[in-house]
Amino acid sequence: MQRTSLLVDGQILLYGDVGDPFGWGDGFTPTDVIQALAEHGPGDVTVRINSGGGIAMDGMAIYSILKSHPGEVTVLIDGVAASAASLIAMGGARIQMRDGAVMMIHDAATITFGDAGRHEKNRDFLDKLSDNYAGVYAARSGLSREDARALMKAETWMTADEAIERGFASAKIDETALQSAAFDYRIYARAPKDFPVRTRDLANPAASAASSKGSDMKTETTAAAPAAPETVAPVAVAPTAAQIVAPTAAQTTPPPLAAPSPAPAATTPVVKPTEAILQACAAAHLSLVDSMAILNSSDTLEAAQAQVIARLAASDAGAVNTPGPQARVVADGRDRFKEGVTRSLLHKVGLEGGEVNEFTACNLQTLARDYVRMIDPKVYFADPMALAGAVLGMRGLSGGVMMSGNHSTSDFVEILANIANKSMLKGYMEAEETFHLWTAKGVLVDFKPQKRVDLNLFPALSEVPEGAEYKSGTIGDRGETIQLATYGKMFAITRQAIINDDMNAFSRVPMRMGRAAKRTVGNLAYAVLTANAAMADGVALFHADHGNLAGTAAAPSVDSLDAARSAMAKQKDPDAHATALNIRPKHFIVPVALEGKARVLMTAEKDPNASNANSAKPNHVNGLATVVSDARLDAASSTAWYLAADANMHDTIEVAYLNGNETPMIDQQDGWKVDGVEFKVRIDAGVKAIDFRGLYKNAGA
Repeated sequence: MQRTSLLVDGQILLYGDVGDPFGWGDGFTPTDVIQALAEHGPGDVTVRINSGGGIAMDGMAIYSILKSHPGEVTVLIDGVAASAASLIAMGGARIQMRDGAVMMIHDAATITFGDAGRHEKNRDFLDKLSDNYAGVYAARSGLSREDARALMKAETWMTADEAIERGFASAKIDETALQSAAFDYRIYARAPKDFPVRTRDLANPAASAASSKGSDMKTETTAAAPAAPETVAPVAVAPTAAQIVAPTAAQTTPPPLAAPSPAPAATTPVVKPTEAILQACAAAHLSLVDSMAILNSSDTLEAAQAQVIARLAASDAGAVNTPGPQARVVADGRDRFKEGVTRSLLHKVGLEGGEVNEFTACNLQTLARDYVRMIDPKVYFADPMALAGAVLGMRGLSGGVMMSGNHSTSDFVEILANIANKSMLKGYMEAEETFHLWTAKGVLVDFKPQKRVDLNLFPALSEVPEGAEYKSGTIGDRGETIQLATYGKMFAITRQAIINDDMNAFSRVPMRMGRAAKRTVGNLAYAVLTANAAMADGVALFHADHGNLAGTAAAPSVDSLDAARSAMAKQKDPDAHATALNIRPKHFIVPVALEGKARVLMTAEKDPNASNANSAKPNHVNGLATVVSDARLDAASSTAWYLAADANMHDTIEVAYLNGNETPMIDQQDGWKVDGVEFKVRIDAGVKAIDFRGLYKNAGA
């Protein structure tokens, strides 16, 4: 659902949930409030609240935004300001409550999953957050912070008179019209009874939304005007924030505190069937703009139905229905189910983007039943295995009829595939690999062999006498060949995994496969060092002819490292543009067996191998290079060690990926050999030594 401005007729309406915690799209966020204040501009502003609360941190942010506004903020509580919404109300210089409105303050709360340490951390955080709230309440009311916190712990509900008496409000508006909030107050332990609630209907979310909206706007009456001409009409019922889409002439807007003209003569109250009208609009899949226009211009259900038919006919003819800004519903019940379940499962497996919501307490089998009921309420599975097979796409759902052989992708499979993909990527990113520290990343666009041209050095610039022409330079065309290969494995999510609520099937398994994908590339990179294959010139990568292999094997020491540094610096340009390339080592690559000794050599101020007589001998290779160790080198040799130049400055070893995509991919298909869905993890990579001059090896002793 597209968000539109909260600013309507110069007033800011904060109706609905604070921060949209349930994902219903009818909440208001700090960003929404900032945008509304920006549209309003500096100066005095009226903020109207009808909210049961929501996200505590968003409430604190909106309170701070109102406090920093350059102008006087008047807060009007039309119906309820509970939880985080009550803190937002404290941002007003004046706080007025309608007769019948209520305010509630309480301690912050959340749901915690994890061990005792996680619970302790969340408890400490909630205490700090509640103390911050108490400080705001205390500053407003004149109570001590301790007294304010005591009221919060007791979950205190206050009428307008009680809020004024305790200092939480400034005055009461003498009006009888009260707008009830569409909010599920059952989540509060001490909420007054008979408050309106909002429920979830998986089978018909549009009807649920219409029902909630209908409870907000039950009747509209035309009151009898008394004889005194200065008496004004009662204030009309204001719409909720979810119903306010764009400030068009057809929409209901929040009324001023006083109507501009006297009420007409006494008439019989006209009761509008609001709920039935909204349900008719929802059934026709009309936009919120069209629905509100029909609601505001129709006194009877028959008149509304006629407008619905006319708008549908105009839509079929390609006509544009409503001028001005329009909002379309872009997420239906299935989209909300997918998003909500995905976030709850991400939370369960500890991945970023997860949250605690209404699906968190459900196991996979319950979620599967909810999904089937949402797709077609007429379908019911007594056999759990048949249910699991249906949601995994083994049998399709269409109009209440089970269709064998339907290969369309199930929403439920997409949810599990999303979790599996995120798990795989997390495993890949968290894999403890070191090859990327000293290799260069390359890009290949296909699987054909590609030649990496050895550009060598560009010739030294020649002197250009006055009036003379510039001469062209040439570069070498030698090079190595690199080619991609595909590496992969498969895993499956089966019916048994759904029945057993096996989260490992689509979290830990793909996570380990992600680590395996990165480990595979690491194997290729280190194999280049240990295999010592021949280059394009027919000579091994490390060879005396290449000047990058120590003539005498020696353990890492000040002398052996100094000799290696000198050999790299003296490497020659094959085109003789420079007598020496002055290549400097950046990485000191060693097996794990030599890691400790290597780190000492790179950090000690004195030569660690010097005899007692020469204990003051300086360590002139201190800080020569960064130590990189890997156990795969131990498997080949526990004594050999290497130096590598900066791969961004000199050609060394390149790790190339298809189109530069270094992360693995997941493909899926309906299982045939297994009862479920098969997933394939693959990565396309190629590793090759591009030049020998930036690498050096000593076999060690």
